[in-house]
Amino acid sequence: MKYIRISGRFSAEISVLTGSDTIGNYNTHSTAKVSVEKDGTYKTYEVPVITGNSLKHWHAVYLAKVYESLGGNKLNEFCKKGIGMRGYTRDSTFNEMKLPNSEKEAIEDLCNDIHGFLIPEKQIKRDSLVKFSFGVPVLRDDVLEYVSRFSVTHNRVSPIKSKSEKGEESQMMIFKQEYSTSPLYGFAASMDLEYVMRSIYESSTEEPKEKDEVEKRKRSSILALLYMFNGVGSKQARALPISEVKELLIAVSEKQIPNLVHGAYPDYVERSLDVLNSYKTLIKDDSLKVYGYKIKCEGGINCRNSLAEIFKEILGTVT
Repeated sequence: MKYIRISGRFSAEISVLTGSDTIGNYNTHSTAKVSVEKDGTYKTYEVPVITGNSLKHWHAVYLAKVYESLGGNKLNEFCKKGIGMRGYTRDSTFNEMKLPNSEKEAIEDLCNDIHGFLIPEKQIKRDSLVKFSFGVPVLRDDVLEYVSRFSVTHNRVSPIKSKSEKGEESQMMIFKQEYSTSPLYGFAASMDLEYVMRSIYESSTEEPKEKDEVEKRKRSSILALLYMFNGVGSKQARALPISEVKELLIAVSEKQIPNLVHGAYPDYVERSLDVLNSYKTLIKDDSLKVYGYKIKCEGGINCRNSLAEIFKEILGTVT
């Protein structure tokens, strides 16, 4: 399959989904405002969020890990170590950073290929093949009322004694980190794997010659999602996230398909199926398949009891 669309929900407890700022020794959590219609008017909530950029970052990190475990070796030092410094050649290192001369040269590196880059000096760019929305609490009063954001005190002990301005010796630094808890977050993602190892902004009708490498990159992109579904969170220095996948809706096709309705909407499954069924009727896409995990099996959804079953079927169609 060349095109994948995902929407779903997860819970998160005592997690730093996305760090925002530092004020002295106080580290804040990213927040955003969402609106919910109620009794003919709108009520606004300020809620902790996980940014699409954070989800994209972690997908790139897990992508490289899976790719290497599958035997892949066409990635530079930044990609291997999960550092978001894209736009350098495949053989670039910390000591020797090289800029490519074309998009074709740049996408020899795994992360440049899948997650895109921009080189202003040379006017070379590539859009990311993998995109994520913000993860936000489900837009229902019963969920939003129980979303919380709070701080926890941490101690950092130093083996070296230091003196404050007052001359007091100290080996301990106290700081606070904000965390968040929500019973239910929604998210959405899209993957356009049609363009793996193929230029987007350079005119070329040439098909990638390394078929095995293309397949390896597609499989790695899909499998990286499994890592994310079992532990989201952009800041893991102080504590790994406590999270659980609640439900998923996944659509795959050989043709370009619409994005699914975001999992934050209460009726996202029904609305997504309406979009997909309309698309299938008008486009005549016989390759379209829809999978569900822990949701109602209706409207042509192929429900499966485990993520392993769904991903096994999807991976079986990768070419």
